[in-house]
Amino acid sequence: MALTNYTDLQAAIASWMVRSDLTSVIPDFITLFEATANRRLRVRQQETVGTITMSSGVGTVPTDYLAWKRMTWPGSTVMQLEYVHPDWRRAAYPTQPSGVPKVWTIEGSSIITSPYDTNNTSLNFLYYAKVPALATTNWLMTAHPDLYLFGSLVEAQAYVLDAEKAVLWKARRDELFDEIEKLDARTRGPSAPRIMGVVV
Repeated sequence: MALTNYTDLQAAIASWMVRSDLTSVIPDFITLFEATANRRLRVRQQETVGTITMSSGVGTVPTDYLAWKRMTWPGSTVMQLEYVHPDWRRAAYPTQPSGVPKVWTIEGSSIITSPYDTNNTSLNFLYYAKVPALATTNWLMTAHPDLYLFGSLVEAQAYVLDAEKAVLWKARRDELFDEIEKLDARTRGPSAPRIMGVVV
């Protein structure tokens, strides 16, 4: 059986469960797995560069945001902004002065910089984005269909109250999470060490 898209995945879940009466809830199993994946995964394929529109030093956190990596002010001199705790920013900049931004923080759904740029220059935001909800396919389904299947089976077995099988699939799912994280670490740098100087 092919396992490349949402339809294939639903059919595979029903087949592995040996159940034909779960059609209406199988999408829930997939959604619940995706929620788990978004709490666990922080890999290269999730890295996204977004543009944050600013107004008086305030912008909006992207709807698919999970965790930040870098915030850049691309003004006259490009600046990598330093992340600070919201309370630190308020104490350091109680009057929110204008000027070249130096620090940034997140409060609720807002991104705030201090000082604030009166030109409202948009920021470049490198962050980890959520795995896109599976409609047809996405990068995670393409790269790791086994994770989608075993992760969804954990939720399916919990639904039918089969604790023994739920534990089995959870162990397999978590093993795959670990493998994917290790693979990500290995593929971020060169596959062989760089040797300086003359090699004899």
